[in-house]
Amino acid sequence: SHQHSYEILSAGSRLGYQVCVIAAALVGGWVIRRDSEAWDLPQRQRWSIMIAAFAGAMIGCAIPAYYAGGLVEDMAWSVPIGPKTVLGGVLGAFLLVALFKRLTKNHADTSDAFARGTIAMMAIGRIGCIMQHCCYGTPASWGIDLGDGIRRVPVQYFEAIGLFAIVALIMHLHRRNLYPGRRLFIIFSIYGALRFGLEFQREQIASVFLGIGFYQWLALTVMVVGIAQIAKRTFYPYHSAESNG
Repeated sequence: SHQHSYEILSAGSRLGYQVCVIAAALVGGWVIRRDSEAWDLPQRQRWSIMIAAFAGAMIGCAIPAYYAGGLVEDMAWSVPIGPKTVLGGVLGAFLLVALFKRLTKNHADTSDAFARGTIAMMAIGRIGCIMQHCCYGTPASWGIDLGDGIRRVPVQYFEAIGLFAIVALIMHLHRRNLYPGRRLFIIFSIYGALRFGLEFQREQIASVFLGIGFYQWLALTVMVVGIAQIAKRTFYPYHSAESNG
């Protein structure tokens, strides 16, 4: 599978990917900042929480590369680097915000403000993967040719469709103010399950543990965190604010 990486990546648009990543960050960041205005917190505390989320996302998307067990070559610099992952990003952001709020004794529920911006960021970013041809699927006779002469399962397209469906759902819940305090974790639950399933059709670039890939374990973790937080916030709403993201 690795021998085709260069052909696939070079056939795609690296510029298109970079534009999508920048657009995702700008749109998602703007939406999160706007939604954070609903927090009953001083501006300095609002920005501190958003900075913690950003730092956690950056750390979280990079750290898994060192433990995945599979390295890909960065064609721009010709050096081996680990693949970044949005799964680690959302986990890292959640954990660092939870830790920051615990240390600063901030018990306000801030998670909903991250819901719309986070899922918008993920959906727009996945368009970049379609354009660059990265995160490609396993060979399949009914698939699409990404440039290396091999038909593959179009998992990037499937994931993009799933992500934009989640965007529509979260926008609906936001407009109706449904499931307050749980919308971010609805994203965790659905996306974790979606990604876990899609990884079976994605070309494996990481180590496999107990029959499933490293990134599938991350997806399961995201899903379990989401389900656990939804349950906690549903049945113990007055004690869940301290651990929100």
